[in-house]
Amino acid sequence: MSDYTMDKNMRRRAGFFVAAVFCLCLLLPARGEAKVRAPKMQCHAYAVMDAGSGEILFGQDENKMIYPASTAKLMTAIVCIENGNVNKKIKTKSEIINGTTYGTYCLGLPSGVKFTFKDLLSMCLVASAADATDSLAAGVFGSKEACVEAMNAKCAEMGLTQTSFDNPVGSDIGAGFDKTYSTAAEMAEICRYAMTIPEIRSAVAKSHYDTSNGLVSCNTTNWFLRGMASYDEDEYTIIGSKSGTTNAAGDVFIATAVDDEGHEVICAYFGNVSKESTFSSIRKLLDYTFKKYENGKLQLTSGNYDVRCSDDLGDVYDEYADLGCYPSAKDGLFHPQRAVTRTELAKMLRGVNDLADNAVLDVFEKGNSRGNVTVSRLASLVQELFPEYLTEEEVQEALNGCSGIEELSEEEKEAYALFLKNGLSSDDSCRNAKQILTRKQALLIADKISDYQVRYYASHPEFLTGDMQLSASEEGAQVTYPELSHGNMNALAGFNKKWMEYLTNQIIRTAEEGA
Repeated sequence: MSDYTMDKNMRRRAGFFVAAVFCLCLLLPARGEAKVRAPKMQCHAYAVMDAGSGEILFGQDENKMIYPASTAKLMTAIVCIENGNVNKKIKTKSEIINGTTYGTYCLGLPSGVKFTFKDLLSMCLVASAADATDSLAAGVFGSKEACVEAMNAKCAEMGLTQTSFDNPVGSDIGAGFDKTYSTAAEMAEICRYAMTIPEIRSAVAKSHYDTSNGLVSCNTTNWFLRGMASYDEDEYTIIGSKSGTTNAAGDVFIATAVDDEGHEVICAYFGNVSKESTFSSIRKLLDYTFKKYENGKLQLTSGNYDVRCSDDLGDVYDEYADLGCYPSAKDGLFHPQRAVTRTELAKMLRGVNDLADNAVLDVFEKGNSRGNVTVSRLASLVQELFPEYLTEEEVQEALNGCSGIEELSEEEKEAYALFLKNGLSSDDSCRNAKQILTRKQALLIADKISDYQVRYYASHPEFLTGDMQLSASEEGAQVTYPELSHGNMNALAGFNKKWMEYLTNQIIRTAEEGA
């Protein structure tokens, strides 16, 4: 073979891999990609986030460093709630209330007086009072410094690499605190997390607060809630969040708004010249966002604030939140312990496992759309979607110790055994064939099924779409790629997100080896 022919073949092969990776990248969901044009605003930076998915819909300099001012108190509230006792009473100390940063707003709390945790938290978030915030921080952690350590540790836990705090109240470089800074995008993420905590969500929704001991009354700094700034209440409702002001930061506010379908949007806005222009600009951005949603120009996800940042479900929830495949409720809750219906389960499976036009799911859903789903029924559905079989001995071994199997047919037992053998259970309760699945279990199982799909297609290449084939061997899965042309780009379609990511890695690895 001539050098020219070899070079030509190498160029052709390289061109195929570039085209394949390009096509796969187009098919994979692009989290964080702007769906609409970002309006130009007179501010340091802003970010508009879909709270349900955590996706930044659009923004302006959203990754540029800004000073958060008193919006930092959202993180103070987070760590105090997660590390403190919300039923505790905290006695104010003179060295704390008299030691707040010069120039910060204070309510003039008396020293030596006990306030409830809720009182101090509410004065912190409603009135943005520095003396209440520092008293809460020191009351929970023993010192303001220890609270700051917890705040930065929480940032690290959340993966916020551009955010730092060196005081609980949000004082910045203008007051000699040069390690308090963030970005609009990361402050939106902090707000998203904060708004999943009932105590915070309740506090920031108040226009006025009276302490339980009757000593202090205060109004919110949120002009929307006080009626000092207007917005279209027929389109959405602003349910709270946090304001702030320093010379370095300018006027800032993070607003959380929700429409009547339960879609939650966060607008983190930093650095306007006045409160009037800040709240007016936020209103314009929220109007723009919900109007684009109504016109189909961008996608919003149900708020589901009770699970989106939870320890046991948060990561899995976020993985698929931008697919719009979760149950929606006007109250903004996912209700993880509520029994999942056939329609809800089918919607999850269509999104998580890329089974949008699947006839098996259509039949399953139409059978009883609002009916509950048992583990054994889901197992039978999985076997219909991904046909596989076991010997009688394998079935008996897999069902050893299970309950609720007496009334199952032999086919149902085999499907249930396959379900267990392939590790699709969400928890031990799934060893009861009659167990009615919850929404939480359904989502965890759908995620496991997406991993199972990858293994299944590796050993059953006849089920792949188009001409792409994949076979299993001791060395791992081997992909045989089709020739890509304008006419057969559909050969790359029909795979769930994890499968697409797997194929992308396979293509890149093969391309590198052949380079």
